[in-house]
Amino acid sequence: MGAASQRRKPAYAITSVDNTLRLIQMLRDIGEVRGKDAAEVLNISPSSAHRLMSMLVYRGFAVQNDSRAYLPGPAVGVAPAVGQGAKELQEVVRPHLARLQSLTGESAYFMVLTGRVIRFLLTAESSYPTHAGDRHGFVIPAHSSAGGRAILSSIPPSEMEDIYAAPDEQEGVSLSSVELERLQIILRAVRSRGYAISVEEVERGIVSVAAPIRNSSLQPRAAISISGPLMRRRTLTDSASIDSLLEAREAIERQLLEIDALAD
Repeated sequence: MGAASQRRKPAYAITSVDNTLRLIQMLRDIGEVRGKDAAEVLNISPSSAHRLMSMLVYRGFAVQNDSRAYLPGPAVGVAPAVGQGAKELQEVVRPHLARLQSLTGESAYFMVLTGRVIRFLLTAESSYPTHAGDRHGFVIPAHSSAGGRAILSSIPPSEMEDIYAAPDEQEGVSLSSVELERLQIILRAVRSRGYAISVEEVERGIVSVAAPIRNSSLQPRAAISISGPLMRRRTLTDSASIDSLLEAREAIERQLLEIDALAD
């Protein structure tokens, strides 16, 4: 295979996009970036650098530590969400997610497991003035989220140990043996009731309820969830909302079985 052609800056380059991509490269290559240093490298004002970094934090490409420096976020370097028909799976889920949002009034989500993190692929956003927002593209540790726990609950305990056995340099993703055992206890409860609940564990003021999509041939493993503000915790976790969540899950599973049968 011959050498690739030299990459040249396009004539139509959008400066703000280019600066954002350069910030991602800085986070990846340096590891810790301060706002004033980013502003100096990019030759922009500190306030402009802060606005760009804020969007990277929002989309999971950066996080801030206690000293307000920026570090690579969970979305930097994560493996792509590919598998058997990942795109087709989204098309199956989309209408059911929209109906779930309509029935509950809360934002509904579809996510898949990639290694030790989950990635949000679809959002059906609530119209409430106060609601859980768009999470499309978000990447968060599986063990700390309702959606992640829902998916992990469908994985045999021995396989769970394999997933978390090797060290992982990504902050918030590795688990000690004690933390893994605690997670296994939580997952047993999730298996028993059929859904997972997270209260302010990922986002302050947000409650989430999630159910795994149960299909042995499904790759990547997936789940759906509903989320809303803490003030509506009671309705988010009442029988009507959970029934709507589980019914949506079952409708997705039935459609996937029909697709599998046609493929055989």
